[in-house]
Amino acid sequence: MDYLEALKSLQEYFADLIILQYRYAPENRELIKKLVNLIFANNLALQIRDLTVDVNKSFGKQLEIVGKWVGVDKYYSGSTLWTKKYFSLPLYSTIKNSSYSDYQGGFSNYTNFDEPGAFLTYKNWQDVGSQVNQLGDEYFKALIKLKIIKNSINHTCKNIDEAIFEWSGGLVYTTWDVMKVTYHYDSSYGVLMPIALAKKALPAPTGCEIKIEEIS
Repeated sequence: MDYLEALKSLQEYFADLIILQYRYAPENRELIKKLVNLIFANNLALQIRDLTVDVNKSFGKQLEIVGKWVGVDKYYSGSTLWTKKYFSLPLYSTIKNSSYSDYQGGFSNYTNFDEPGAFLTYKNWQDVGSQVNQLGDEYFKALIKLKIIKNSINHTCKNIDEAIFEWSGGLVYTTWDVMKVTYHYDSSYGVLMPIALAKKALPAPTGCEIKIEEIS
């Protein structure tokens, strides 16, 4: 393949990554092609295509970049057990009963405070964020693939049914009611599906309510 053929191939490849609503707008495709020209001129296009776009071969930071491209990240909200001392103003009724945490502090005399000068410390994200609240690579890959499905297919019942069944290997399927779709999932998807719902990664027709339900 010569230079011009390779360039044209890459232009079309990246233009086809635009989400369905904008894919066939001429001005959007032309913008993508111009960006590809800049990338190709710096001999980066093949590296980006091989190392970043392929979800299955990506991991760690590469996978995070792919996630940004499709519109999802690996962080999610959830309850974690805090095991460092922290400052609070506890209710008097909790101070001497089972509701009181050993890690919870309040006003104290300077003489019995075990870290003078550290009465209140601002924490950064690394201190507060927990590894429990980050998806592992395999879960994150599945979430990215799900978001790609949402971005790239027509949201008809048939298309969604087929895409979700193929994505999950039959472990997730959909049922339909009036203006509502329910995603039924095997327990092996118990971590991923609530996160996918919260991140709006589940495809559905416009205005359709989305429910999730574990298969019992």
